[in-house]
Amino acid sequence: MKIIVIGAGFAGLGAACDLHQAGHEVIILEAKDRIGGRTYTSRTFADHPVEFGAELVHGENVVTWEHINKLNLKTIHWKKQEESMVRLETGEWMNMREARDKVPEFDITRSWDIKDMPAKDNEDWRSYLSRLGFNKRQLQYVRRSFANASGEAPRFLSAKAMLSHFTDEAYAEGENDYRILDGYDTIYNHLAEGLDIRLNTPVENIHYRPNKVTITTPKETLEAEAVIITVPLGVLHAGMINFEPGLPINKLEALKGLRMGPVFKMLFKFDKSIYKQDIAAIYSSLNPPMWWSPSYGQGNFEKGGPVVWTAFVSGDWAMDLLSLGEQGALDEAIDSLSLELDRKLSPTSAYLMNWPEEPYTQGGYSFILPGHENARSELAKPTPPLYWAGEATAPEYQAATVHGAYESGKRAAKQILDNLAAKQKRLANRETRVVSQASPV
Repeated sequence: MKIIVIGAGFAGLGAACDLHQAGHEVIILEAKDRIGGRTYTSRTFADHPVEFGAELVHGENVVTWEHINKLNLKTIHWKKQEESMVRLETGEWMNMREARDKVPEFDITRSWDIKDMPAKDNEDWRSYLSRLGFNKRQLQYVRRSFANASGEAPRFLSAKAMLSHFTDEAYAEGENDYRILDGYDTIYNHLAEGLDIRLNTPVENIHYRPNKVTITTPKETLEAEAVIITVPLGVLHAGMINFEPGLPINKLEALKGLRMGPVFKMLFKFDKSIYKQDIAAIYSSLNPPMWWSPSYGQGNFEKGGPVVWTAFVSGDWAMDLLSLGEQGALDEAIDSLSLELDRKLSPTSAYLMNWPEEPYTQGGYSFILPGHENARSELAKPTPPLYWAGEATAPEYQAATVHGAYESGKRAAKQILDNLAAKQKRLANRETRVVSQASPV
């Protein structure tokens, strides 16, 4: 069976690996000039790997560890409470553990030990938390960290979807975060080994009918029996791929309920340490609100430099900075960190990874609008010969993660294999009936 996978991120690579191992002919079409999708490891910005895209392994029990252990990769556990400083809304500057111990209104925005109150239909996260009793300072803490990490401002996030982050199913994946010191590219390059991957090949048109798909690119026209679509949500929203016939109504409805959040990173290299050697992250009251150092655990960090610090920004924070232009955003970020640390900082180099402006990405990662809680599962449903994968199709608690994207690709591959097995079984049964009917009495 010939199968085309669109996109060489973790979803596409996960799907292609399983299908290739099952003995099928698989071609991956990738619009960019590299693989990895929204994981993007730079080996030139510093003397150690620096992630321009996805960076963390979210959970000690997720599937990513199978590859980390197989490849014997070095990782570091981000001990947030001990290794983070927080500027409180009241102005105090505290270690996160101290802040959680001393400031209950801050602690609840980290522990999420909230009462069991169902969200209303069409209720957004900010409205839900306000109804729960969160005050202005607490809502700002949520905006600075939880919502910023979720990719959009609280007023756009579905409350029902956000509550699914606090279920047993979500907690089973683990509550700790880790960084791969050897770089995420060690995994996606390993997954790509032996696969037919065609870079710089954007898909322009998909013409599909039962059991046959015709894919048009600027370079060639390809035919297959099935296709797995793993492109970012922003590409689908932009209409960059034309479908003939148009997408089924359930897909169009799903796309209405999902959005791609404005998310980007700014990276700064310094010739020496800018803060304490036992602090890996800073939660600022200014914009950008979240900082961490990918140099932490790499050796030079504890020796005093040179070091890299990353600013992570989404939602309104992102839009405010982007309105200043690239250099303006970088300058504003350094000015705000200088204020928090009470010292003038002068990076030796800086880079803004603007994911919303990436033509074949057009955003950071997906989120669910209020009232559209079934959008992810609807987008994930197979519509043979079209199959769907990518972080936007993952369950809410796995969305916006590498392991969520990877597992979605494996799920789509299994759907194809299961469908093929069912067809073969039906064919075998039909042949058995024909032989039986043709046998002499």
